[in-house]
Amino acid sequence: MRAVVAVALLVGVYVLVLAVLAGIVLVDVLWFVNDRPIAVIWWSIIGGMLAFALVSALFAVAGTSDDEVHGELVGEQDEPELWALVRRLAAEVGTRAPDRIFIVAEANAAVSQRTRLLGLVATTRRMYVGAPLLACMTERQLSFVLAHELGHYSNRDTRLMGVVAAGRVALIRMISKLNDRSWYHAAVALMFALYARLYFSVTASLSRQQEFAADAAATRIAGTDAAASALREVRAVEAAWSLFHDKHFRPAWEAGFLPTTIFTAFTGLLGSPELRAFLNSVRENPPEREHSPYDSHPPLPDRIAAVTALAVPGRGTDRPAGALLANGGAVMDKTLVSELVEELGVKRRVDWATLSHTAARATRIERSRRLLRVGGGSLGTVLDTLDEGKLAVLLRTDVRPGSGTSGVRVRREFARGLLIAELTALVELTLADRHQARWESDWLGTTTFQGPDLGREIEQATDDGGSTAGLRAALAGIRIDEAPAR
Repeated sequence: MRAVVAVALLVGVYVLVLAVLAGIVLVDVLWFVNDRPIAVIWWSIIGGMLAFALVSALFAVAGTSDDEVHGELVGEQDEPELWALVRRLAAEVGTRAPDRIFIVAEANAAVSQRTRLLGLVATTRRMYVGAPLLACMTERQLSFVLAHELGHYSNRDTRLMGVVAAGRVALIRMISKLNDRSWYHAAVALMFALYARLYFSVTASLSRQQEFAADAAATRIAGTDAAASALREVRAVEAAWSLFHDKHFRPAWEAGFLPTTIFTAFTGLLGSPELRAFLNSVRENPPEREHSPYDSHPPLPDRIAAVTALAVPGRGTDRPAGALLANGGAVMDKTLVSELVEELGVKRRVDWATLSHTAARATRIERSRRLLRVGGGSLGTVLDTLDEGKLAVLLRTDVRPGSGTSGVRVRREFARGLLIAELTALVELTLADRHQARWESDWLGTTTFQGPDLGREIEQATDDGGSTAGLRAALAGIRIDEAPAR
């Protein structure tokens, strides 16, 4: 009954639009009948804008839910094993297989449909398989994840569930796109947001029930062990992928470098001793997300308990999921750079040992940029400036500690601390460029400078009335009069 009401509410969106349009016309007529020409003109302008927003919302925004895809499209001739698995899972779940499969650079899997009329009519279906899942999961775990996604479109619970799910997605997409436009689009978006809240409240419990149903259908295919471990593993892969992308891949990319084998390195991260304990804690105690009355997903512990209670024996192979791909590493690597393909030609491919060093070097270049500009362009000229007693020339004057009301002495010490950080970066950079040191990063993103510790000498050089003699002595035999290469 809730599904019927939900579908009726989707149809009601069009009724609501027609009612508002009729109201706009009625108000205009009333102003005209009461001989209010100024009001007629103003209301015609405002009402016309609102009417335009309403119509565009239906025909331009709600007409399709097919977003641009950033990923690698794989055909059946390219990846026959993956397609065979997906077709088998779709048949066992009781729904049609997707028309297209994309490998995407996300620690997630999903199925979407190109829909019209706010999800009431479905056409093209797409499946998105996260490359991180392929790199980390077993085939049985991945089977559970994919079968769960396909289960959202199964007709075994109710033929209306697919429409209900697509309707939620369509309403969210429509509101978000309207909010990105003009003020009158935003006003219409507010009206739809109130209507969507009603729709979500009606469908929230239904959607949570459907999540349990999709879990149950997938568990009957993959087995209880694979289901419970997959639910835990998805969170662990999400955490590991976020760390890998933010701490390793993105800094290297921005510095102009690209690892030779991205996903081989990512799987290496998962087995690293420094990360193993962290990922095990995520598996055993998955981080719980905030829930709202409109949330479509039940709490993860409840889902794990439900699949465990089914006690379905496992079946199928438990080989790595990446074995499904004909050339797994190459396909998965393409997903990560597919939206950045125009820049690929200017990126230098290096191994991971070199990559951590070059990424750290890039941060030191950025950190010392201001000091080199005001200090003459090299470490030698910066030290000369300090020897001349011109410490104030090198201190930053564009920053304030705290609220900005601190005294002169506090502000000077704060600026001196920033100068020490900049000079430390420049000293490390000079040593590294002369092959006297290097940086190494562990998988947790902690970077260690493998070189002499000159912290005391740097502090002495930046003291009021201090001396650079100690720092110069430590750097004896190293050229310090050349600007670092950019």
